[in-house]
Amino acid sequence: MSTTTELLKGAAELFPDEVVTQAHVRHLDLPFGAGRFALITLDNGFDHTKPTTFGPQSLANLDAAIDRVEAEAAAGEIVGAGITGKPFIFAVGADLKGVELLKEHKDALAIGKGGHEVFKRLAALAVPTFAYYNGAAMGGGVEVGLHCSYRTVSKALPAFSLPEVFLGLVPGWGGCTILPNLIGADKAVSVIIENSLNQNKQLKGSQVFELGIADALFEGADFLEQSLLWTARVLKGEIEVERPVIDRGEAWDQAVARGRFVADSKVHGAAPAAYRALD
Repeated sequence: MSTTTELLKGAAELFPDEVVTQAHVRHLDLPFGAGRFALITLDNGFDHTKPTTFGPQSLANLDAAIDRVEAEAAAGEIVGAGITGKPFIFAVGADLKGVELLKEHKDALAIGKGGHEVFKRLAALAVPTFAYYNGAAMGGGVEVGLHCSYRTVSKALPAFSLPEVFLGLVPGWGGCTILPNLIGADKAVSVIIENSLNQNKQLKGSQVFELGIADALFEGADFLEQSLLWTARVLKGEIEVERPVIDRGEAWDQAVARGRFVADSKVHGAAPAAYRALD
């Protein structure tokens, strides 16, 4: 058992009523002879009316699934790994019902650090990783996908956001750092600050693609099938994903300044979350 899993197990004991998300691993042979692929599906066992979340036990389950995939990747048994969700739901982030149960700093730290440690393992795998945003994705659900090498999104996706600032928090599992380095600081400010302070505005699937968060957009009816076909072509080198060159100089500073202007106009310095996110 890893140190991360031990920390999460300890936090899980404080949250006995967590609706636990399982991370099911299944294997399939990709089209076009691209090779064997491991697919992790996040599912809490309920229908779409109870969205999938990440509490401490759920993170530990994902950590265990990555253990398995990591070993297979190291052994050359798979050519890639993907993560997706149950019907209509990808994942909606941290399980905030457990926040009030965390009375000590070490327990809150275990969940915050645990999310970072688990998610970053996706980026460290010896094979390319793919996130398939099949349904609603918010907060940590968005962030787990940001740690992957590639992302696809469904046209039927109804809601996609980093709502933390709206809730008085910050996107703490990589949203504030990975997103601006993926799509540019100005677009990231729109997603993290402007949308959140605009009554938690949600993005649709097509907007996620247009922003450059996702690399491909597919119809909802056969989304996973099309995503796997696309994955096979990426792995075979038939599709090359191009990413924009990110201006980390003047444009970055201007974007942060715009974010502060938006925050000032909305909360007038009275709520710190937007400013912490910008920092």
